[in-house]
Amino acid sequence: MAALDWLETASDRLNNDSAYRDLGNADVDIAFRAGKVIRRVRFEAFSVGDIETIDETVLRDVELVIEMPARDWTNYLKRRGKGDGPSLSGLDMERGIVSARSPLERLKFDRFQRSIQALVDEGARVVAS
Repeated sequence: MAALDWLETASDRLNNDSAYRDLGNADVDIAFRAGKVIRRVRFEAFSVGDIETIDETVLRDVELVIEMPARDWTNYLKRRGKGDGPSLSGLDMERGIVSARSPLERLKFDRFQRSIQALVDEGARVVAS
């Protein structure tokens, strides 16, 4: 599976999972970046909204960027799928994978990290299947 192709399937699964709503409301605009591939994901209320491929010029319009090389994303998802990998928050503490336009927007990662992590963990299950 190509870098970040799991996002659409993971999003569909979460949006059909009532347990995802229990994580609470998340309103944040994120870019996931794997090398040159950049996907914008809009979390809206209790669902994962639009997912679109964007270029670098649009990065200035998103609130958060979660960035790793494509190989690192693949390895991370495999480890998460096995229950062996750190959370995105832990990985960010180790490697600084999350960036934002401002300190206030950076706080949105901490505020909505459970919803963001749920999407990535569902992606790990998509990659494993």
